[in-house]
Amino acid sequence: MGLHGGSWRVHASSVDDLELITDSVKWLCGEEDAVSVNKGKSALGATMHTIMCKMGAKHAKHSLGRIDGDSLSSILDSIGSLIDEDKILHIRLDLGRLVMGEGRVVRENCGTVAKGRFKLEVYPGQDPASVATELIEDLLE
Repeated sequence: MGLHGGSWRVHASSVDDLELITDSVKWLCGEEDAVSVNKGKSALGATMHTIMCKMGAKHAKHSLGRIDGDSLSSILDSIGSLIDEDKILHIRLDLGRLVMGEGRVVRENCGTVAKGRFKLEVYPGQDPASVATELIEDLLE
């Protein structure tokens, strides 16, 4: 399958529309019960919320499939730089587009994002970038 699981995380301030962001993360994950909202304080003391969704392999792949085709293609172009030493694929989606029902990848750190972490299913002798490439190409078909 290519994935062990994945998660999406959004950090929001108390002035953000938490219900809209939470609904968007639910849409992205496809699992309403898997979404949690935690309230805390930022380093400067302001109230912050973390909206998070953890998914198993099947739902993680389905979630990646909600990202638009152009964004998936751009992930393929720089796949090596998006995978860390723990074989985790890191993706950032534009939160403004996400609340409109679009999964659009952003490259530069601008604005608020939904951060995705996907644990690749890599076995000895396999290259993580090749596994991720095969997974993304499968989603593009």
